[in-house]
Amino acid sequence: MHTRWFFLFALFLAACIGPLDPNNSEYIEIREVTVGPALARCYGVGEQSCMIVDGSLFYDGIEGFNFEAGYNYRLRIGIYDPYDGEEPPQDAGQYSYRLLEQIEKTRAPSTPATLSVGPTRVKCVQLDDFCLLINGAPYDDIITNFDYEAGYHYTLDVNQYSDGRYVLNEIVSKTEVTGTQEEITVGPHRIPCNDNSPVYCNVVNGEAFRSEIVNFQPWHNYSYRLRVERFDMFTNNTTPPSSNIPTYGYRWLETLEQSTNN
Repeated sequence: MHTRWFFLFALFLAACIGPLDPNNSEYIEIREVTVGPALARCYGVGEQSCMIVDGSLFYDGIEGFNFEAGYNYRLRIGIYDPYDGEEPPQDAGQYSYRLLEQIEKTRAPSTPATLSVGPTRVKCVQLDDFCLLINGAPYDDIITNFDYEAGYHYTLDVNQYSDGRYVLNEIVSKTEVTGTQEEITVGPHRIPCNDNSPVYCNVVNGEAFRSEIVNFQPWHNYSYRLRVERFDMFTNNTTPPSSNIPTYGYRWLETLEQSTNN
């Protein structure tokens, strides 16, 4: 009888007080969420990868949760303020998240696909940044579990999920590009890419150039003369599906001249 009374009292006390974190601070909210099977490209302080939580980009981590690509999750999480109402450090969020229970983990439906990835990134369609060149077109996201290295043609075996995102299964081939050496100039400022998109291109040999130069990052307000290796962006004499995609790319070999325009 006494044991049963104590158990009922403990349940009543827990309901009144609520769940506590190890620092004896009450959770602000306990929430049930879903997590998608692939990561997505996102921007915080800089570029990063985000989980897809309840269908949206999630810029934080969840303490105690180990994400494995290819699965749909249903989680119960606790939201708490690690700073007890004080101002968080710069670039830190006010709240933190902790896994309380992994309710469900199921393999997500997917479709197998083969992707061709180009040897340099090109300007994105709507994002003023560089994107992977996938099957001849800019892809404004990431491929989960794929560590891209510029200067190589790739063939990838992937799974594609209902949101259009990819998870890598296997790198089928990785072939280094080769070409011929030449000199080019790089201008001090970026200009519109001339295709009615909100992106800006570097100026190479006096014209907007939609690709990055492998191993080279120009400084703003500086002009350059470079020795580079020029290579084909596409294999087997194929051409890009859009005229906005360059048919060749460059790999930096040497900076021959550098001058400031200040």
